[in-house]
Amino acid sequence: MNTIPEISSPKPGRRFRISDWAGLLLALSACVSLTGCFGFLKPARPTARHFVLTPLPAAGPGTVAPGAPAVGVGQVKLPAYLFNTSLAVRKGTNEIDYLLSVLWAERLDTSVQRVLAANLATLLPTDQIRLSVWRSEDVAAEVYVTVEQFDVDASGRAVLVAWWRILSPGGEKTLKAGETRLTREGPSPDTNPSGAIATLSDLMGDLSRQLAQAVKDTTPAVRAVPVTK
Repeated sequence: MNTIPEISSPKPGRRFRISDWAGLLLALSACVSLTGCFGFLKPARPTARHFVLTPLPAAGPGTVAPGAPAVGVGQVKLPAYLFNTSLAVRKGTNEIDYLLSVLWAERLDTSVQRVLAANLATLLPTDQIRLSVWRSEDVAAEVYVTVEQFDVDASGRAVLVAWWRILSPGGEKTLKAGETRLTREGPSPDTNPSGAIATLSDLMGDLSRQLAQAVKDTTPAVRAVPVTK
């Protein structure tokens, strides 16, 4: 006679009560409701602002001589830390921070070259400025700048350190060379980024004045141009 094997019943365990399901559903509903209703309380992401360096005010009428010789401004060399799109803020001798909400609207080496050229056109008795590429017979002097430091600290103190050379056309001879170290006090970049950029622009103006004087001192063709007021 065949016997039917005995099937053991599962061990008793804790059953999920209806009240437990109801509590869980209520909690989930509350979370979804809060997320939808209070999503506007999430902090807004800061809006980035874009800046450019600005040149000196344009020269008044009568400060440019007709037929004045041209001056070439070569590509400006910058240290690698200045190729970041954000404004560099110096925190110490060897530490740099970047303001992610303060951005350069153009490559900084391009901006520096552009501003130097515009400033020299204002400071010299000529508006004939060549950028990067020119024929040696088209210019009376060539200007080259290598920037070592160009930044601002948290308090608003801006520093510009640069090496520069004035060469004869074609680069055959160094007419004058030097190192420039300039500082200016200004507003903090954290609270007034526009003011900090203006301070850096002023430093470029100071450097441009030194370069313009060096060109005048070493280039007879530029120095001899009469300027009528």
